[in-house]
Amino acid sequence: MTLAAGIAMYPADGQDARTLIKNADTALSKAKGLGRNHYQFYTTDMNVGISELVFMERRLTEALQNKEYVLTFQPYYHLSTRKVAGSEALLKWNNDEFGQVSPTKFIPMLEETGMIIDVGKWVLQTACMQIREWSNRRGSLPMSVNLSPFQFRHEYLVETVENTIHEYGIDAGRLTLEVTESTFMKDQDFAVSVLKRLKGLGVRIAIDDFGTGYSSLSYLKKFPVDFVKIDQSFIKDVATDPDTMSLVTAIVSMSHSLSLKTIAEGVETEEQWKILRLLKCDMAQGYYFSRPVSARDVENLLA
Repeated sequence: MTLAAGIAMYPADGQDARTLIKNADTALSKAKGLGRNHYQFYTTDMNVGISELVFMERRLTEALQNKEYVLTFQPYYHLSTRKVAGSEALLKWNNDEFGQVSPTKFIPMLEETGMIIDVGKWVLQTACMQIREWSNRRGSLPMSVNLSPFQFRHEYLVETVENTIHEYGIDAGRLTLEVTESTFMKDQDFAVSVLKRLKGLGVRIAIDDFGTGYSSLSYLKKFPVDFVKIDQSFIKDVATDPDTMSLVTAIVSMSHSLSLKTIAEGVETEEQWKILRLLKCDMAQGYYFSRPVSARDVENLLA
């Protein structure tokens, strides 16, 4: 479960209950704009910022119709050969007034308003269309698509995925759905039931941001998944902190014992790459290999 909180203090932020509630609500809007699991104290200059957030939210309602969303693709690589293993689809929002908006700003808004369902469907359709195009031009290349917690809990998720696969005529095994570890852990029985239905379609499943906040290794065997994406907070210190290296070693070893592949997130240096290769991590993703690029650029990497 995630939580956002807005805080207003008596008497500095209001002399009566109505004013305090109003200002706390303003602070809550600010907290939601920062992303998940944030709290925010009210400040007098907040109203200007909230007006911007409200204005941005209104523009979001028009973004899909106005074709303001675009996908970029960040490849991930086999560590042993440094060859492209697949790519992850990343959502961008380009707006005439706001420019390119950070996903940390607009995706929480999509979640909060429920618009993430329609936008997420567009992402899935566009990614599957790209899988088909790559299959026709350069051979088949796997694609990962992120599912938000809201999407994962939606009653028609499995039907949407199935219909999209059939609509674009792709090999379901070329589509990987990434779900954050925290989403799995909220309701494990529900998560297992949904994952089994998705696996029944032939798609592959990755646990994203693995290792953040839970004693995760003991739960790995419960979930029908194919990949474990080791969170970048571990990779950042893997070359400098022996304890972190030990944790990554344990994650890789446990994953392999369960026939799961591992993908290191946020690899930025050659030293990190060399250590992860020695630890027998399977794949890696990060700026050391490639920033998010266009579909055409991914094709050039395959040439």
